Amino acid sequence: MESLAMEDGEGYADEWIVSAGAGLASRLTIVVDPKNSLFDATVGQRWLFQLIGAQREEADFAAFFAQWSSDYAPAIWRGERPYWDAMKEYLCGKGLSGGHVDELWRAASRKFPELEFGGKTSPEILQILDKVREYGVQLIALWETTQAVDSRLREQAWVKTFDQVMATHELGCDAGDIAAYQRLRGQIGDSVCVMHSADARCITAAAKAGWLTLAIGRNVPAAASVSLMTWADLISWAALRGNCQAA
Repeated sequence: MESLAMEDGEGYADEWIVSAGAGLASRLTIVVDPKNSLFDATVGQRWLFQLIGAQREEADFAAFFAQWSSDYAPAIWRGERPYWDAMKEYLCGKGLSGGHVDELWRAASRKFPELEFGGKTSPEILQILDKVREYGVQLIALWETTQAVDSRLREQAWVKTFDQVMATHELGCDAGDIAAYQRLRGQIGDSVCVMHSADARCITAAAKAGWLTLAIGRNVPAAASVSLMTWADLISWAALRGNCQAA
C-alpha cells in the first residue's frame, strides 16, 4: 500500500491510501481550475498592460499585476467590491493619474470583460479530459468569478468537458480560501477530491483543506501531492486510480 497523506492536510487523510490493483475505495473527483490550465487567463491583463503604455515601471505584465492578484482580486471574487473600483485604486497606486485611469476605463469597458473570459482552450487537453472521464472520474471546473456561470460561458467548448462547472461566488469565497474546498468537499459527497491549478493560492488552500493536489507540467506554482510531466500522463494516472476500466 502507498500512502499519499498530505503533511498539512486536515481530515480525509485516510482517503489517500491507494492500491494499484483495486483503485480507490470511493469515487475519484478531479477539480480543475481552468485559468492558465485550459486556457490563457492573462489575455485581459496583457491587453490592459499595453494600453497603459510607457507610464509603468515594470517591463513585464506579470510583475505589474502581481500585487493585484494577491491583495485585490480575492476581495472581488468574494463579491466585496466592484471590479473596476478595485482596478482604479490599484492603477492609481501604480502612479497613474485618475484622468488616465478614467481614459483606460472608457477604452477597456467595451473589450476587457470579453477578454477576461480568457484565450482559446487547448483541444488536446480537452480530449485528454474526455479520456479521463472514461475511467469513472468525475470532473468539476471551479471558475473564479463573482458571477454565476452564464449562458455565454456555457457555450464554450471546455465547459461541456466537465460534469459540473461551479463559480467561486456560489461558494461564498475565492479559490484561494480554504473554506472554498471545505464547502465544495461537502457538496461533492463520498469522493476522493483532487485539485489541479496553475495558481499557487489554490494548490496551497486545497492542501490545507485536506485535499490531494495535482500539478501538471514543469513550471508548477507550488509543491503538490502528485506531479505529472504532461497532461497525457493524467490518463494513465486516472486509469490506475479511477473507478472503472475504459471501454
